[in-house]
Amino acid sequence: MSKNLIPQYCLTGNIGSGKTTVAREFERLGIPVYYADAAAKRLMNNDKDLKSALVASFGEASYRPDGQLNRPYLAKVAFTDESALAKLNGLVHPAVHRDASAWQDGQKDVPYTLYEAAITLELGRRDDFAGIIVVHAPVAERQRRVQLRDGVTAEQFTDRASKQWPDDKKLAAADYVVRNTGSDLLFPQILHLHGRLAH
Repeated sequence: MSKNLIPQYCLTGNIGSGKTTVAREFERLGIPVYYADAAAKRLMNNDKDLKSALVASFGEASYRPDGQLNRPYLAKVAFTDESALAKLNGLVHPAVHRDASAWQDGQKDVPYTLYEAAITLELGRRDDFAGIIVVHAPVAERQRRVQLRDGVTAEQFTDRASKQWPDDKKLAAADYVVRNTGSDLLFPQILHLHGRLAH
């Protein structure tokens, strides 16, 4: 947990909900955002302790000859075996947590920060934050976006989505909701929420 007294809110939402789009709008308002998924990728490539732990758990093939993460290999191993995925998360998430705490400690002169991540609630980390902001979009819209963005099949989308809490459970855990349905105006919601969080 960070020692910084600046409040940090978790910005979360299911795959395809538009978390990153919402996060970028908060950045335009001067709010620092920690992107947990991007941090995880960086740490898996650059953190020596984490790299050693991944090789010990998943084998030398976890990294390419150039020392960079072999993402297709690791994804194939982890996402086809629940115990392997749990092991991967058990290595990566603590490293991200430490990195995020150090990042938060370096923030100053802002009313709050955001921690953008997909599965914070699933990891039982709700109480680590001043509040939970859930970005919500209907599942059909989320599927459309992800298939367009990532070129995946409907089955692959469903498989990825199944690793996350269902929308109703995630919404029930929210302190604040941003609706990114495609028909709701996004920026007025963000501006209103920013006004509440920055008081």
